[in-house]
Parts: sequence; structure tokens; C-alpha cells
Amino acid sequence: MKIIILGAGASGIATARRLHDAGVAVQVLEARDRIGGRIWTDCDFASFPVELGAEFIHGEHAVTHQLVAAAGMAPVPVDRYGKLRWSDGGPALLLDMLPSERRRMIVALFRALDALRDIPEPADRSLAAYLRAHGFDTGALEVADVLLAQTCCAPIETLSCADLARELRADRAGKREYRLREGYTALLTWYARDLDIRCGAAARLVRHSSGGVIVETDAGVFHADRCVVTLPVGVLQAGTPRFEPPLGAGKQWAIGALRVEPGTRLLYRFDEPLWDRDLTFMAHAGVAARWWTPGYPAEDAAVIVCYATADRARMLDALDAHDALQAGLRELQTLLGRDDLAQRCIAATRVAWGADPYACGGYAHVPPGAAAARPVLAESEGVLHFAGEATAFDSNPQTVHGAIESGWRAADEVLTCQ
Repeated sequence: MKIIILGAGASGIATARRLHDAGVAVQVLEARDRIGGRIWTDCDFASFPVELGAEFIHGEHAVTHQLVAAAGMAPVPVDRYGKLRWSDGGPALLLDMLPSERRRMIVALFRALDALRDIPEPADRSLAAYLRAHGFDTGALEVADVLLAQTCCAPIETLSCADLARELRADRAGKREYRLREGYTALLTWYARDLDIRCGAAARLVRHSSGGVIVETDAGVFHADRCVVTLPVGVLQAGTPRFEPPLGAGKQWAIGALRVEPGTRLLYRFDEPLWDRDLTFMAHAGVAARWWTPGYPAEDAAVIVCYATADRARMLDALDAHDALQAGLRELQTLLGRDDLAQRCIAATRVAWGADPYACGGYAHVPPGAAAARPVLAESEGVLHFAGEATAFDSNPQTVHGAIESGWRAADEVLTCQ
């Protein structure tokens, strides 16, 4: 049996690794000239690896740790939310230093989100509607949009409570966070060792029948018995590749039901760190709303990054790169309480995933009324199987470990077909 896998991101490589190790012939077709998908580590921007895409290991029990240990790599603990700093118009302050009313409101928002876990069948309404029903006002929802919804690459008005509750109940990864000292690409490169990966092979047409699969790509035509599709939802929504015959009605509904918003990073390197060494995460209600220090806890890591999603990313993407970076720098000056950032900045770059034709945005989220979309997207269809973070209905979507687990699930489905 021969298997074709579309996409060499975390889920595609995880699928290929498990099948290869089981003795199955596997070929991975990747549109880019590199592996990783929305994992992309830059080793030139600074003196240490800087992530341009996925960055964190979310949870002390995430399966990613198994791979990190096997590869002999080093996870670095990062306490973002325990050291969260918030700004209401001045320098960002730790929660303990905020006015008591503001501090209590932020803590209450996180508790309200966690409480979704204990609601057996929450009404499938938006997170905004849920919070309003629990007495949070417009000002609180603005904070929640930054701290709760933006992390899901979603606006608070279109984020399904039922899907959030499902994830909270399924979560087994834990709450602590880590980075990889060597960078995520180094881990995937190790994991992809000895795999047959063909880069520059963007799939344009997938012909499938009970007799097998024919995939037409920019690099030629490939044949296999089965195919695992691990492409981002945004790419599938754009109609690439085409499927002949078309996917079933349920699969088309699931692809169309999920929502994909842009995600944009603004990265800055300074002549030296212009913040105290304990800074890990700060936020405010501006356009460049969420900031963290990718070199933490190294004392000389003078890099800081903004990650904006949804409407905020859309606003940054509408500007040319220089203007977007200047806009971010102005907001950063307020958050740090400094006026010398422009003179001290020695490198800056923007990464706009919404403009990337092989990503078409950040992670997919589920809107109210579409809570069944993830499991339906994950279902196999004839000789086609599906993986990717958006299919991680029994794990944490929007995470690398969720993508990896979805790849293992798809590989196990293929192995039962032998």
C-alpha cells in the first residue's frame, strides 16, 4: 500500500512518521520550498531562533514533549499568563499592580471561560453572548476579546461556546507553556528524517475512487492507494486542490462552516532589551494588542513580538509593511513607557499569514451553530483521510500538539485499512 500525504506541516509529518515507522510506503507532497507549514523558525533575525508562526508548547503534558525528549532538545518554561501585564493607556502593569476593580474583572473573565468546562451542554452561542449573560459589560468584553478570543484567532462575537467547552473537557495537555530553545523547525526536521518529502508540489487536483488516488501537482502527477489531506482549512475553502468527484455534502459543509481569520506578527529587534528581564506577556485593547518576548529568559534577548489576529490583523495587513511596523512601535512605546524605541530599533519585520497562499490565515475557529464541524471534517471519506489542527475535536485545536495527534489518528485509520 502507498499513501500520499498533502502538506508537510506538523500533522502531515506526524502522519507520515507513524505510517513510515509501520512499514507503509509514504510520499509527502508540500507546496512550499520548506517543511513546517505554519511552523517557521527564523535563525537569522536574532542571535537565537525566532518563531514566525507557531511558537509555544501549550501544556506540560502535551504530546510534543515526547518528541522533544526523543530529539534531545530543550523546552524552556514560559509563564505568560501568570505574569500577564495589562495596559489601560499607560505602561503595562502586572495584575497585582492594576486597580482592584480591573484586576478582579480580568480574573473573573478567565474563571468564566474555565466554567464552560462544567456546563454539560452549553448553548451554542458566541463567547460574547455567554459573557454578557454573566453580567460582563462592553468594557469587559473588549478585554475578553484580547485575552480570550484573540488567542483563538477569532473575534469574540463569532467564537462558539460549545466548541470551547468541548475543548476544555477534552484538554489533557495542562496549563503550563514552553518554547523550544532550538526552534520548532529543528524539531520537525528531526521528526521528518528519512521521510520522502517532495517540496514545490502544490496539489491542484485530487482524483479519488475505490481504486486509489491520483494527485496532479505543480511538480507532476502522483499515484497512491490512499491520501491523507492535512491542508489548512483556509486553503480548502479557497478551492485548492479540487476534488474529483467533489467531496461529500457533509465534508463541504464542515469546510465552509469553519472560520479562518488573518494572523499577523510584528517582530522588532533592539540594540539591547528595553524592558525588565521578567517581561513575558503584555496586552492592551489597541490594534497591536498582544506582545511577548521570544527570547525569555535570556538577559540579552532584545527581541519582542506582537501577534494580532482577526480584525486587528486585517487592519495591520491593510498598511504597507513599514507603516504597520511603525504603528506597532508607537503602541509598544506606550506599553513600555519609553519614547526612544525608533532610535533603538535595529531590525523589524512583518509576517502576514492571511496573505500566504498556502495558509490563507491563522488557525480555524468554530462559529456558533457549527460545533459539529471539527468531527465531520475529521471523518474519512472513501480513500481520503483528513488531519490538521482544525480536525482535532478530541484534543486541543489551534495547537501543534493537536495537529500532531490528528496526524496520528489519521495514520491509525489508514493502518486499519490494510
